[in-house]
Amino acid sequence: MLVGRAPGVTVVLAPDGAVAGVDTRGAPWGTRELDLLDPSALVRRVHAVVLADGLASVDGVMRWLSEHHHGFPVGSRPHEVVPIVPAAAVRSGAVGPGAADLGYAACEAAVAEVPDAMVVVGETAAALVVVDASLTKAECRRVAMSAHDGLVRAGIRVPATVFALATGNPTGAVLNDLCTAAADAVRESATRGT
Repeated sequence: MLVGRAPGVTVVLAPDGAVAGVDTRGAPWGTRELDLLDPSALVRRVHAVVLADGLASVDGVMRWLSEHHHGFPVGSRPHEVVPIVPAAAVRSGAVGPGAADLGYAACEAAVAEVPDAMVVVGETAAALVVVDASLTKAECRRVAMSAHDGLVRAGIRVPATVFALATGNPTGAVLNDLCTAAADAVRESATRGT
């Protein structure tokens, strides 16, 4: 996985795709493509997750992924893809082409990193936890639900959206252990302010 940052934008790129789940509580400021994370959805993998001030930055992430031919195949040619990029915004951030450019810049700046957890707080909160395991979408959702508890333990009680990404490595990790570790990682990240 790759992590990129630009002002007001954090993106975790999984160019080859990663299984993800989400848990949303309260009324989030803005979200995008969360329905695709439902276990019944056709799409099985996401290509990035974005935590940002505003959702307009996701357009730049989509553009970067498309230019690099990463996405859900919709044709036989390499460029015939639709990137799947769920996102959560924590405030009414910048809109327009400038915001999309920030999303693109975050992708350009991305470096290889497997973060344990990231938390962004504004009018609402957004968090992401990465687990080193091969999980289904339903299992990722269970991890996201547990990770959400980490926000509460850190004293963050605003509406929030929490994502869980699985690396796909067949580590044989036990789901309950992953859930506990996810809650701890989000709590620690929220306490550190990262």
